[in-house]
Amino acid sequence: MLRSTARRAPLVATCAWILTANTQCAPRVAAPDATPDAGSFVDAHDAFVDDAESNDVVTDVVPERPTYTEHVRPLLARACVQCHVEGELAPMALDRYDRVAPIAATIARATRARTMPPFPVDNSGACNTFRSVVTLTDNEIALLERWHQQGAPEGDPSIAPPQPATPERLRGTVHEIASPVAYTPDRSRPDDYRCFVVDAPIASGPYFVTGFDVLPDQRRQVHHVIVYHPQNDAEATRARALDDAADGPGYTCFGAAGVTASAVAAWAPGGGATHYPSGTGVQLQGGRPLVLQLHYNTMAGVAADRTRVQLEVRTDGVTPGRYIPMVDLALSLPPRTTTATAGATLRLADRTNIRTPLRVLGVFPHMHTLGRTLRLEVVRNDGSRQCIVDVPRWDFHWQRLYFHERPVRLDPTETLDIRCTYDTSSRDTQTVWGEGTADEMCVAGVFVSL
Repeated sequence: MLRSTARRAPLVATCAWILTANTQCAPRVAAPDATPDAGSFVDAHDAFVDDAESNDVVTDVVPERPTYTEHVRPLLARACVQCHVEGELAPMALDRYDRVAPIAATIARATRARTMPPFPVDNSGACNTFRSVVTLTDNEIALLERWHQQGAPEGDPSIAPPQPATPERLRGTVHEIASPVAYTPDRSRPDDYRCFVVDAPIASGPYFVTGFDVLPDQRRQVHHVIVYHPQNDAEATRARALDDAADGPGYTCFGAAGVTASAVAAWAPGGGATHYPSGTGVQLQGGRPLVLQLHYNTMAGVAADRTRVQLEVRTDGVTPGRYIPMVDLALSLPPRTTTATAGATLRLADRTNIRTPLRVLGVFPHMHTLGRTLRLEVVRNDGSRQCIVDVPRWDFHWQRLYFHERPVRLDPTETLDIRCTYDTSSRDTQTVWGEGTADEMCVAGVFVSL
């Protein structure tokens, strides 16, 4: 995964995700009781924040004759080699000149098309700007293009390579979870989504996850990891039933956890140990099992995997968070259409107990493989609109939570409006809401604080 150099920023919940730049955080009080009515779907898909700041832009002016050692290598080291290195998921290593130069044209083409790095939301400022930006500036893209056009010169080989960043570490009390036994992904599927039910790290009472780290076993297979917390004991029992009914360890879970649950932690290649903003965390119920979802990409082969997740936990002194799910449960898409649409609106005062203004801190957009675009807006009381997130190039395989650099004010008398588009030209029948591979979703988990 490529990291941005466009802005200084802290990297796929609610007040638990309060931005470190926000000095007006709410006091440490319990989260409101009521949850917006979203039918059977309460899937927060929380993700994570990397508190470390990125480096500055490589250059404000594209050099006339860029070289690998002076210009390209520092950019790749900072933005690409977390994934593009031997043993990681990415299909090619970008850590040496003899590996990079032969594919200079491919690098230039992928970055020019903005398919790499995988950051599908608009960060131009037309619809907010976001922290943990995983993109390249126009100048950086032009630099890579010019370097390719000039024959990918190496430059001075005596220039020392950049020093790797010091990895972040978890602090305090740390509990580790993992699937009960190793799982070998299904070779017949290029993408195998598998869920494992694991015991809670705390036996009883409420507790908070304030940080986490994922330790993938087979790094070339593990595309993403999400830890889910079932909404209640009945949903936990449902997850165990799914596990018991499936062949082998775990059960297939394409879209989310397969049960009503909210996400606690999310990881993608290139991500390291993550701490939630100081004093915040995701509140869980002790004794309730967790669901560990792994997305395996089998294109590079398969091997038995037992990925571990470390959770940094506390039992007090933490501000819990809250999310608002924007969901179109009535989604129904006609077949053989390149621009099928779905959407929903929500006036908070009509559907929740929220009566005080909120700050939108982040958003998690979610669709399945037919999705093409997603846009979430606030419709103000005067009829004006303010964009919360715009996704012009949806990619199911690169999902994450996006945190605003500046929170968006939201009054409970105002309306949230979500609109999604899809390409159903490959389908001969109607596509409806659901968690299955052939189903679709139009969802945005909106992360807020008081």
